[in-house]
Amino acid sequence: MMVKQPPQEPINTITDKCDILMLGIRRTVLKISPHCWKRNLEFQASKKAKVKDNLNRWLLDKEIIKDFVQQLNEREPEDEGVHKEWKNLKYYGYQPVIDKRNDMSYRIIWLHDDYHPEIIGVMSVYPFE
Repeated sequence: MMVKQPPQEPINTITDKCDILMLGIRRTVLKISPHCWKRNLEFQASKKAKVKDNLNRWLLDKEIIKDFVQQLNEREPEDEGVHKEWKNLKYYGYQPVIDKRNDMSYRIIWLHDDYHPEIIGVMSVYPFE
């Protein structure tokens, strides 16, 4: 009998330190999904194609995402969900987090794994309008 393994972490995940309190647990490791960087590349492609858009809409770097995560310190999530196959993986959402460069509002989706409570994984960040 074959046992299903949990999803593997992508190899191009960006890892950094953080120090925030979320859901009553101290988080010290921040992992940012490649999905955030894919959005940046999509935006860059649309900019080259001269599609009109707010220039800073998807231009998020690691420091901006870290600032978004710091804004979540000691706040309760607005949405939550559980992975359908691995109940220890939980998804949370919060809005708005504010980009201090241009006062734009964003929605942030993060992942929490019960087996690794010190880690917060940012899955997606997108404009909230």
